[in-house]
Amino acid sequence: MSHGNMAEEVLNSAKMIIGDTIDYPTVNMKQDDGIEGTIKKLKKALEVYKESSEITIMVDLIGGTPCNAALLEASIDSRIKIISGLNLGMVIESAFSDAKELAVKLEKIGKDNISIVEPIMSLLSDDE
Repeated sequence: MSHGNMAEEVLNSAKMIIGDTIDYPTVNMKQDDGIEGTIKKLKKALEVYKESSEITIMVDLIGGTPCNAALLEASIDSRIKIISGLNLGMVIESAFSDAKELAVKLEKIGKDNISIVEPIMSLLSDDE
């Protein structure tokens, strides 16, 4: 779930890397959706998980409308776990992980994917 098309585009990027092995529903909140419109989109997306024992929802930002909509749904559906900080590494990892305890695993993956990247001078050398 995200503001704008981020959720859909992160999923598309994951498919570029690992193929069409994943096909999660995405909820893309538009400018005029508000909380009600976002909840409506979320309910529709959750229909495919009627038989699931645990549902992990990845959201872009704590406190944003997508997160708040997910929190409202989680308050009436104990199967829902929410993780913020949606990123490509989390989506890819979710494709290869069991649904049980997925939120805990994704939290670690999300944090591990945040780094200050320093250039490796040997790779940037023109000597080769």
